[in-house]
Amino acid sequence: MVLDQRVHLIGIGGAGLSAIATVLLQRGHVVSGSDVCESSSTEKLQSLGALVHIGHKAANISGADVVIASSAIPATNPELLAATENNIQVLKRQDVLGNLMKNRVGCAVAGSHGKTTTTALVSVCLLDCGLNPTFVVGGMVNGLDTNARYGEGEPFVVEADEYDRMFLGLCPKVSIVTNVDYDHPDCYSTFSDMEDAYREFVMLTPPEGRLIVNQDDVVARKLGVQARISGIPVVTYALQNEADWKGEDIRVNRDGGCSFSLVNSSNQYVTNVHTRLVGKHNVMNTLAAIAAAEYYGLSIENILSTLREFRGVKRRFEIKGKSAGITVVDDYAHHPSEIQATLSAARLHFPNQKLWVLFQPHTYSRTGALKSEIAASFVDADHVVITDIFASRETDDGTVTSESILELMNHADVHYIGDHQEAARYIAAQMTSGDVLITLSAGDGYKVGEYVLDMLCSKSSQDSTIEPLFAQLGEKVRRNEPMARYTSARIGGPADFFLQARSVDELSTAVQIGWGAGIPVFVFGSGSNLLVSDQGVRGLVVHNLARGVVFEEERQSRLHVSAESGTMLAALARMCINRGAAGLEWAVAVPGTVGGAVVGNAGAHGSDISSNILLADILQREKGTNSWTLHDLELDYRSSKLKIIEDDFVMLRAEFVLDHADSETLRLRASRFSQHRRETQPRGASIGSMFKNPPGDYAGRLIEAAGLKGLRLGQAAISNVHANFFVNLGGASAMEVSDLIDKACDTVLKMFDVDLELEIQLIGEWL
Repeated sequence: MVLDQRVHLIGIGGAGLSAIATVLLQRGHVVSGSDVCESSSTEKLQSLGALVHIGHKAANISGADVVIASSAIPATNPELLAATENNIQVLKRQDVLGNLMKNRVGCAVAGSHGKTTTTALVSVCLLDCGLNPTFVVGGMVNGLDTNARYGEGEPFVVEADEYDRMFLGLCPKVSIVTNVDYDHPDCYSTFSDMEDAYREFVMLTPPEGRLIVNQDDVVARKLGVQARISGIPVVTYALQNEADWKGEDIRVNRDGGCSFSLVNSSNQYVTNVHTRLVGKHNVMNTLAAIAAAEYYGLSIENILSTLREFRGVKRRFEIKGKSAGITVVDDYAHHPSEIQATLSAARLHFPNQKLWVLFQPHTYSRTGALKSEIAASFVDADHVVITDIFASRETDDGTVTSESILELMNHADVHYIGDHQEAARYIAAQMTSGDVLITLSAGDGYKVGEYVLDMLCSKSSQDSTIEPLFAQLGEKVRRNEPMARYTSARIGGPADFFLQARSVDELSTAVQIGWGAGIPVFVFGSGSNLLVSDQGVRGLVVHNLARGVVFEEERQSRLHVSAESGTMLAALARMCINRGAAGLEWAVAVPGTVGGAVVGNAGAHGSDISSNILLADILQREKGTNSWTLHDLELDYRSSKLKIIEDDFVMLRAEFVLDHADSETLRLRASRFSQHRRETQPRGASIGSMFKNPPGDYAGRLIEAAGLKGLRLGQAAISNVHANFFVNLGGASAMEVSDLIDKACDTVLKMFDVDLELEIQLIGEWL
């Protein structure tokens, strides 16, 4: 295409043509286009200089030298007919992209799933490293606020869409196949037909290029073998099978994304890779991007920071908002494999929360062909709501409906609610604090999530009926109480409702009233090991001051001590010492309460809670109070089963078994522990030990070795006494401490390849 040609795009607001229009505008073409309605894409193109018509009319193509038509445009479209009548050249996406890729080092990313994210990731890596690429992505890239860019550099990266066989018109040097699943039955009559198209695509790769395939996908692996026989260089990546690049030890990191160990073809560790992307499927996408970036001469070290900071593509596990303790996420998933991958990622990201899914089937042909597979895709969802089918380019012949999916589903809780508003009302009424809603749709199903957020926000702002629910608690309930008064760091915004419970009965009553009111409930004790956000805490906060302690002697000369959960752990340790009861003297200088100590298996000086605990009484929502044994608690290093259970709970009391010992001996031992604390830990307002010690090392040593000891941001500082303690110098904000946390994590990771894990708990609104 020459620059003096005027180009008109029919369907300019769609994902494919809006990206092409952006490249053409930046390349210098005069561009016009049309679509059925306005959108953010059409508005953006207008801001770049495109003339956009709303509605399709023959007159819209006036003055055009070339017309580009979306695959969704029917032959009866008036603009298409006018172009034919006037002998104006009509092109498809592949014609334009193939032409633009000539004489460039093209990278075409194909696959049934993951190609949008992989294309965006490859593009951003090349951009950040100064290679000035052109790219065309099928979604808006977060952080760039665009789905395309024209650059003067050699790389040309494009999402290679298999629909309408678009990818067969491309001219790549680097080809990627992420996976191959049957899809687009309106285009491919059989899976074999689609596999043949992918084979043609793979064979477009020249001998001087590179084919990159997912070795864990059966078809992609087979295509790689066939390409290698044909003389095409092949690079593989995988999580399970042997490959040139492997991802191992996948875990959720502090950003909520995935970190993993990068391993080469010799099974040798290369480095840790940290991303903000959620789910194992995105680890695969990252591996594909690493293999592509290497072809362009970029080393792993060149792109590590890009991989860490890349924030994905809009509508790919996009957190839309949070209200009343409920999180709403939107994702483009509409194929069974995508649904499964997204929900698996959600389970990883929200391990202890109930998952609600709003699914909008996409196109009648896909729903009819894959309804059995779709029906089996919601294993990781607790509740499912299915709406009417989004028709897209198709028309309803009455033979395929959403109810046909439900008929095949074996799920404990699934409902068909066709209308978006009705679905939103149902979901908003059923969800409770801590639940997560995920809208899965390639159409307009995302609107249901937005409606739910609006309803929840409206309910929060208008619902003045909550306060009367606390009437039975009398004047004990306070409104908008500053949490900074009660935390050891002297940091924290206001709690909506605040109450101090001075007995187990008061604690249990207050918590159950809060649960019954359908609002979030948070219980805390001494306020140590907590960082409360500046925005405060929504719902009811209960300050646990239940501190009753009872000692009972056994016939075997052992002591049982029962302590209510608000009892200060250090105070309990001193009581035991005075009675000549050994086992908790290590805790004489440990801050916090018995409740927090059991939940987090607190410890010091080589001992911890697991050494002496016998039972813990736990109140769970809708399950009442039960005694958990040491076996039930599953205590581990600074953790327990209580940290991972899905139910709302509060610990009421704990029972310990102690041995008789000489009180004076115990006092001397405790005195040494207290002296050690005074010498090694800072005084004043601090949160407590910030990070867990990584295996074989100490968090404080790493932070100090990174040169961060004493670092100050605003009124928050890393202690000069112990680098694993962050202190409030007077008036520090939670955000200042959060920035210090990020600084420590990033620096230690960069210098020592160690991913620090928080030991403290983040409380309140952080979105």
